[in-house]
Amino acid sequence: MKTKKIVCMLVCCVMLFASAAMTSCAGSAYNIPIVCGETGMNDGCGVATFGVDYYSLGVKAGDMAADILLGNAEPASMPVQTDPNPSLSVNTTVAADIGFTIPESVSSRATTAQTSMVTRVETAIVTEGADFTIGILQLVQHVALDQSNKGFQDQLSVRMDAADKTVQILDRNANGDESNNVTIAENFVSQNVDLIYTIATSSSQAAATATADTAIPVVFNAVTDPVDAGLVASLAAPGGNVTGVSDMNPVEKQIDLIAELLGKDNIKVGFLYTSAETNSVMQINLAKAHCDEKGYTYVEKGIVDMNDIESALAALAKEDIDAIYIPTDNVLANAAALVHSVNKGE
Repeated sequence: MKTKKIVCMLVCCVMLFASAAMTSCAGSAYNIPIVCGETGMNDGCGVATFGVDYYSLGVKAGDMAADILLGNAEPASMPVQTDPNPSLSVNTTVAADIGFTIPESVSSRATTAQTSMVTRVETAIVTEGADFTIGILQLVQHVALDQSNKGFQDQLSVRMDAADKTVQILDRNANGDESNNVTIAENFVSQNVDLIYTIATSSSQAAATATADTAIPVVFNAVTDPVDAGLVASLAAPGGNVTGVSDMNPVEKQIDLIAELLGKDNIKVGFLYTSAETNSVMQINLAKAHCDEKGYTYVEKGIVDMNDIESALAALAKEDIDAIYIPTDNVLANAAALVHSVNKGE
């Protein structure tokens, strides 16, 4: 009997402990409004942003590739393209999840227009006997990069069809592995493809290196600062076999948007970014400079990978911040749903 009582007491204690632990976890919601560097990421964890349209950037890259393949232009003299009019979008679902009210001054200006999609011409893309072969090297799969891939292929198919040409597309993903970038790029060179389309900075650098002693042109996308990355001599005159499209976003406008969302000027912003991504670091430096200029205060937390997200958000929350800013960042874009889940306490 005594043994049964002891066992029963132990079970009850374990259940009480588990219940307390669950209650503690359920109460760990931070509910901090987040503004992200691009719309796809913001759809997963942000409340509003001025974001570039990655599908449209892909369409621009498709036109550039077509011009090169059809002999209408050379990469060396093709200026790097950008999205000239990043649109304001709001995310009422995320806002409701964290109990945040988006001011009318912001929501009334948000665009509800959908991206203008290009109608893909399937007959222009073939698996053999094509006039041109293009290798696509994408760093990792997430919404923004996938959209820049889709926009590129859709527009390229339209341009090839109009020129009565066909193209074979070798679509490869590096799965976030730098060594895969190098292997895929070198394989494309050994296959003597007519052009390489790269998506993200490190993938573009790998292709630029692999094609350095060849005549194979490279068109990049989703590269924030192609000059700093060593891909082009300048935005206006790339000067080599590499050109493309920058996804540089309006960092200053995004930071000011935080102040408007909160309805005050004395804001304290937490910066969350991947410390190993040079594009993210560059944007954070721009954000810091703008905060210094405007008198905003800030704290920062760099992460190594997705495993650091929970501890990073906890550390930022302890700093009594008003909002979080996440730049265009491949690791965090891939983990946007996780960021939102941790932020709302799930």
